Amino acid sequence: MNELLRSVGSRLGMAVWLLAVWLLLWGRVDALTVIGGLAVVLLAYAVSRLPTVPLVTRVRPVPFAKAALEFAWELVVSSVVIGWHALRAPGRIRGAIIEVSARSRSELVLLAVTTSISLRPGTLLVDLDWERAVLRIHGMPVRGPGEADATRDGVLRTERRLMRAFPTPDDDTPPTEEESR
Repeated sequence: MNELLRSVGSRLGMAVWLLAVWLLLWGRVDALTVIGGLAVVLLAYAVSRLPTVPLVTRVRPVPFAKAALEFAWELVVSSVVIGWHALRAPGRIRGAIIEVSARSRSELVLLAVTTSISLRPGTLLVDLDWERAVLRIHGMPVRGPGEADATRDGVLRTERRLMRAFPTPDDDTPPTEEESR
């Protein structure tokens, strides 16, 4: 029963998201637009296998606020770094594909990690192996193994922060402060 509720809740979450995107695209909320959006959502579910959205069952407010602030800081820093390299030597910026073994097995945490790193300038998710929880990230600028390791460590720090903010049954215990260092 609990699994059924989780599945229905996940699908309902995706349906609400699709309807919200539909309404934003139309730029208005009226009965006809909502009915049309519901029809499109039902049609999308009928003709495709849409992914479920993992449900957030617990949020730790302090670690979540810390993760959000650190994410905002990382956005600023990465924007400055990418901007500096783009202005200084636009043709010589080098990147690399970096493999990162995630500790989390939670779909929610992995989704949050992949979204976070893809929103950050200079990093982009290229591939995710769900079974092995391995992320392949394109990072830039990467001029050598040291910068590749720094990018990998940044992804793992993001994962640890999100594991503390969103504890899930899929992850036995969130990392401790000592593991964060």
